[in-house]
Amino acid sequence: MEKKNIDDKFIGLKIKDAIIFNENLKKYVEITINKSGKEIYKIDFNSKEAVYEYNVAILKGLYDLNMKFHSDALVPTPVNRYTFIYYIINKFLDNLDNLDKPKLNILEIGTGSGILSILMSKYFCELTNNCEKDDKLINIYATDIKEEYLEIARENYSNNLDKLKLPIKFVNSQGNLIKNILELNKEVDNKFDIIFTYPPYYSDHSVASIRSFGGADAEKVELIGGGKYGEKFSENLIEEAKDVLNENGIIAFMFPDKPEERRVLVENKILNCNLKLEKYEIQSGKRKRHIIFGIKK
Repeated sequence: MEKKNIDDKFIGLKIKDAIIFNENLKKYVEITINKSGKEIYKIDFNSKEAVYEYNVAILKGLYDLNMKFHSDALVPTPVNRYTFIYYIINKFLDNLDNLDKPKLNILEIGTGSGILSILMSKYFCELTNNCEKDDKLINIYATDIKEEYLEIARENYSNNLDKLKLPIKFVNSQGNLIKNILELNKEVDNKFDIIFTYPPYYSDHSVASIRSFGGADAEKVELIGGGKYGEKFSENLIEEAKDVLNENGIIAFMFPDKPEERRVLVENKILNCNLKLEKYEIQSGKRKRHIIFGIKK
C-alpha cells in the first residue's frame, strides 16, 4: 500500500485566515502596514490567551475540529500534534501485516484535552484505508491523571463525534502508566498495537512557573518527567510497554529539541528493552521536534 504524503493544507494557517475561523482571535491581532502598503498580521505569542484562540482557529480551519482546552493546562500546538499522528500512522503502515489484524487497540498516555486521540480517530482510517470491513474492530483508549482534563477531553470528543471514525474511551489512570489500570486490564487484557504519548519531560530540578511550563499553571506531577533530564517517565513507560505491545506494535514519543541528553537516554532505553529504534526530526516554524519510535519485533 502506498503511503500518503502529508498535505500542505494541514501544516499551516496564516493569522489573517485564522480570524475567519475564530472571531475571538481578532482582539489579539495587531495589524500594521509595511512600506509596500501590505497588511502585516501579528500575534503576541507570549500571551497564553492569544495562543489559545489561535490554536482553536487552527483546529477548526485545518482539521475541522471544534475544541477547547483547560485554562490551567498547556496549550497544544495542533500542527505538531497532527504531524505526530501522521508519522505514527505511517510507521504503523511499514508492516502491512498490521492491517490484516481483525482487532487493533490504540492507547494514548496523558491525553489532556484529547487532541492527539481525536486526531487519531479522525485520520487513522483515511491514511490507512483500512476501516471499511464490518468485522474490523479498532478502539482508542486515552488516559490522564486528572479527571477535570478528562471531562474536557470527553466534551471535545462529543462535540466532534460526527467527524470521527473510531471510538475513544477516556480513562482515569489513577497515577498508573499501563499495567495497573484496571479498566484496561478488563477490556483489552493489556495488549496494544500502538501506544503514543507527548510525555511530561521537565527534569526533577525544574521550578514550576506559568512561564517555564509553556503557559501552564499545572501541578508538578503532570509536567515533571523526572530524572536529571526529564527522561524518567518515558523510561518507565517503555519498560511497561515492551510487555504489552503486540507483535509489530509501536510505542511513539514526541520531544522538544533540547536537551539532547534526554532523547539519548530514552533511545537507549528502547534498545535495552529489545525494541527496534527509529527516529525522525521535524521542523515546525523555527522549532525542532523529535519523534522516537520503539517497535516490537
